[in-house]
Amino acid sequence: MGDEKNNRASVDTRRVVVPVANPSTAPGLIRLACKLAAPQDGEVTALYVVLGSGEDDGEALEDLEAIVEETQAAGSPVELVTRSATSVARGILDAAREQGATLLLMGFEAPSKGKVELGPVVDAVARIAPCDLLVFRHPPHMKHAFEDIEHVILPLDGREHSHIAARFGVFLAGIVDAQASAVYIQTTPNAPTWYGLGRIEASLQGVPNAQRVHRQVVQAGNVAAGILSRADPEDLIVLGFSERSSLDRLIYGTVTQQVLTQAPGPVLVAKRAMREDMPAIERAGRRLLARLSPTLTPYERSEVERVALETSPVNINFIVLILLSAVLASFGLLQNSAAVIIGAMLVAPLMSPLMSFSVGLVQGQPLVLRRAAITTVFGVLMALLVAIAVGAAMPVNFSTSEMLARGQPSLIDMGVALASGAAGAYALARKDIPSALAGVAIAAALVPPLCTVGLALAFTDRTLASGAALLFLTNIVSISLAGAVIFAWLGLRPDRRVRTRFGWTVSLGLLLILTVPLGSAFLSAVRTERQTDAARTILERELTDADVLEVKLTSGTPLIITATVLSSDWVSSASVYAAQSALADELDQEVQLTVTNWRAITPQQAEPSDPGIRP
Repeated sequence: MGDEKNNRASVDTRRVVVPVANPSTAPGLIRLACKLAAPQDGEVTALYVVLGSGEDDGEALEDLEAIVEETQAAGSPVELVTRSATSVARGILDAAREQGATLLLMGFEAPSKGKVELGPVVDAVARIAPCDLLVFRHPPHMKHAFEDIEHVILPLDGREHSHIAARFGVFLAGIVDAQASAVYIQTTPNAPTWYGLGRIEASLQGVPNAQRVHRQVVQAGNVAAGILSRADPEDLIVLGFSERSSLDRLIYGTVTQQVLTQAPGPVLVAKRAMREDMPAIERAGRRLLARLSPTLTPYERSEVERVALETSPVNINFIVLILLSAVLASFGLLQNSAAVIIGAMLVAPLMSPLMSFSVGLVQGQPLVLRRAAITTVFGVLMALLVAIAVGAAMPVNFSTSEMLARGQPSLIDMGVALASGAAGAYALARKDIPSALAGVAIAAALVPPLCTVGLALAFTDRTLASGAALLFLTNIVSISLAGAVIFAWLGLRPDRRVRTRFGWTVSLGLLLILTVPLGSAFLSAVRTERQTDAARTILERELTDADVLEVKLTSGTPLIITATVLSSDWVSSASVYAAQSALADELDQEVQLTVTNWRAITPQQAEPSDPGIRP
């Protein structure tokens, strides 16, 4: 019972996800997954990734459904799940996170000759798998996976990847009732045997049921030849790799390549998602983060870099769209029309250079940074000139409520910009999300305040222009920084940290500087709102015969309060004076109160002498 509990803690197979695509190899992989899950009463999910419309997948899906039904009839808990994705690797990784997989099982067939390649899908998944991973090489002569295994060969040398191979190998040997044999390949002539045995013991330390493992030191000219000399067609070779080692070297390196190519029987490569020596709390935290962190595959990262490089320079499409969006936004602001402003957001192309700037910032690419900055400045100047021209052509200078709303920025606006930048970066990196949605979010934070600056300059309203300019600058910095943070979270990394340090420092510094006026404006708005609520409460108490419709405050000395009330009888001057005194006492400052009285008259209350009645 103790060994069984330790074995369960060693390899977690409660939720096994096995990607399947080829109906000819799927039965063996699914049966192997069921064997792995059986000791822990685990669940097996057979995953089929659909690319595009899926019109060509009907026949394969029908065959896979029949295979799954046959496996279910044999009493194995397996379920077939289909998932649409932009790439097979992305579909596998997302499904593993959503299913809460504890183990991924992937397979490939051994080539008849030549160099073995695991392929881009396995490589991409292996790099960032959120859980433990097993890659199984199915030999051509075996009709069923694991049914005929007699020995499990464990090449061990004391390093971390050997410890991983030992854990999985002993676990698998117990499942298929085979003998686990640990071998140390000694390539140095006349070296003492005790050294190799010590390396084996170091690899088996902490592995459940290690006492059942047969240990042997083999003398050979090279490691690959030594491993292959101990393997028969009915023997399973288990290799391991870890996050601390170079994945390219281990997958495509000489030893592993030779074993995968020349082994007469099946080969299994194991990878642990986390280090063996990691504390339990840290392990739980990293497991949670892995579920919530959709790290990009190498192909997806290269696509983000390519798009950033291609969209960073100025082109004719950018020029036309920025002109049209500025015209629409300017007219929408003057018309006080939210619908027209939204139309300008749909047209605005500012998302591309800003996201390119974020990619350049996080990766330290001077060329992308320079191009994106030039494109952004060019677009800003064009939109500003268009807005100034539209404002100068207006016969009457007036500021609408849509314009005034963008002249008083606060920390809330910074939060909107940060969310917009995060949405833009995430949509750019994840191809299954329409980037137009994030483009609208970014345009909402940039185009309207920028055009408000131009219109205010045309109307010579410096206060409104400065407020909208502060909002626009805040949005530019916040969007770029938030985008860079999201790209870093998704796995984009710089080639050299020194290149990015200056850019990050400048961006964070600007954001902190902008926080000062925005924070002041936010606190002022909160204070004004609280005073407005207090003033309304006092007026409702003092003017008992009137309904308070609206209260507006204008900061200064004295504090100017303008109220609009509705009553059936006229409010007396004495009542207004008493209300002003009460306001001054409770707000603890000098107050100037102005009341606009709207009178409600009904036919029953009307008198012939009432000046409000017309004959």
